[in-house]
Amino acid sequence: MRKPRLSRRSFLAGTAALAGAGLAAACGGSEKTGDKTPASTPGISDGQPKRGGIIRMATTAPALSLDPHTDTTLGAAAAPYMYGHTVIPTDWGDLLYGDLAEKWEVVDEINWTFHIRPGVRFHNLPPVNGREAVAGDIVYSYKRLESLPGGALTGWSEWIDRYEAPEDKILSVHTKKPYSYIFMSLGSPRLAVVPKEAVEQFGDLKSNAIGTGPFILKNWGQSQGIEVERNPDYYDPNLPYLDGLKWSTVSDDSAIQAAFRSGAVDLYGAPDKVRAESVTSVKGVTAQRYLNRLYAVIMMNASRFPAFADMRVREAVDISLDRQAMIDKLHLGDGELAGPVGPSWTTALPPEEIRQAYKRDVTKARQLLAAAGQENLHFSLACSNYQDNADRAAIIQQNLAEAGIKADIDVRELGTWLDDLYAVNYEATTFAHLAYLSDDIQLQSHYSTGFNRAMFLGITDPEVDALLQEVQSTIDETARKEVALKAQRKILERHGPTLVLYEPYGYLVAYDYIKGYEASPWVFGLYKFDMWLDKG
Repeated sequence: MRKPRLSRRSFLAGTAALAGAGLAAACGGSEKTGDKTPASTPGISDGQPKRGGIIRMATTAPALSLDPHTDTTLGAAAAPYMYGHTVIPTDWGDLLYGDLAEKWEVVDEINWTFHIRPGVRFHNLPPVNGREAVAGDIVYSYKRLESLPGGALTGWSEWIDRYEAPEDKILSVHTKKPYSYIFMSLGSPRLAVVPKEAVEQFGDLKSNAIGTGPFILKNWGQSQGIEVERNPDYYDPNLPYLDGLKWSTVSDDSAIQAAFRSGAVDLYGAPDKVRAESVTSVKGVTAQRYLNRLYAVIMMNASRFPAFADMRVREAVDISLDRQAMIDKLHLGDGELAGPVGPSWTTALPPEEIRQAYKRDVTKARQLLAAAGQENLHFSLACSNYQDNADRAAIIQQNLAEAGIKADIDVRELGTWLDDLYAVNYEATTFAHLAYLSDDIQLQSHYSTGFNRAMFLGITDPEVDALLQEVQSTIDETARKEVALKAQRKILERHGPTLVLYEPYGYLVAYDYIKGYEASPWVFGLYKFDMWLDKG
């Protein structure tokens, strides 16, 4: 996951090590310059990049929207190819890559100045018509994000004091206090830069996409997928090499396998080893295994089901769960137990400590319920109809039943479930979180206001909250890791209201003519545009 040979445009991180080291290196008025040749390391012994061709992908995910500030479906995966961002963090030596920002200066730990790159233009589409992007566009985009439902998911309003554009090519950002994750925040896909004219004309961006990115929207349909084509006016004339990318939405995973075998799609993101092996017999393909950051959780909502406010009840639910059985049944044993920070991050707790914390004890669970007066605990467990969520809910239901707990499974259509998730409209729910860009987002989902500070589950824990705030404000990497470990141990001790379950492995099976990439939870890697095709 952290190989230094990854192409410079791969975005695999925003880790604590990056943020802390980046801030420490930049303090005192030093200046950093963005890398103007991100394609200088196109891949691992892949040869000379070639221009042209389209990479075709298939997914079972719908594209409910194209709005980069709100969508969490296929639109969110495609958005980084169409939109630009102030900066892009990486997780190895170069620390930071400038996108709209060509260079930046750090006056001190709370004051930042970003110089906007000249020649960056929005797509040549009405109503923007290829005008040059300025700092005011960044300010507008950030304010728009904050004004939208779910905008608090960026989690930075507590830390950012203000941002302003004193000149067209100057962006000033001022934090309220030292913030170790500022680079990750500014580089988050949610902070995509959008033009005001497009929002004013279309009302929203659900079916329109106009950004500064290397690809332009060609086609979109909620149940059909998304197709993008090369932006001829991209500020880096060398990129992208491809003529386009196409994501097709299909009915189920077997349809993707069939399309891959026939050559109708160029890669297959297999959810487990068996399904990866089902297509590796195809001539000229390679499978790459990676630890997927799509980590599964259960959230218990005490604001809707007051019994969850009792820690004895939450502990009973926690120690009733057989997490390893979930890995074995759903992922054929190909996964890892995950603490509050997943195992792929440097701040993760040691595996043995996680195994001990998740030791199953049904007898003790029954005793805890009796002590809490909840021998007949009975609640609703919501999930979406997407991927393996209902299957996981069924295993959870069986685990809980062995402790005398009754959970009624409530399967909801994906769009409805997402709306209910943000509205906290459930008693309990299980789902797999997105492959986030830093351990910070995983940690902050345990803050009292819930999923990355946007949801309140009816339980306030000042001690955990204070530790999580300390993590975000600790600049030194070593010290920050120690605080993160302490916070995780306290989270495990309190048993929720969010219980982390596991993190599976994934496989990217691709035809060998795709070059210049390594597999990641984000397929090629977010903000990575230098892959290319060599079909001979």
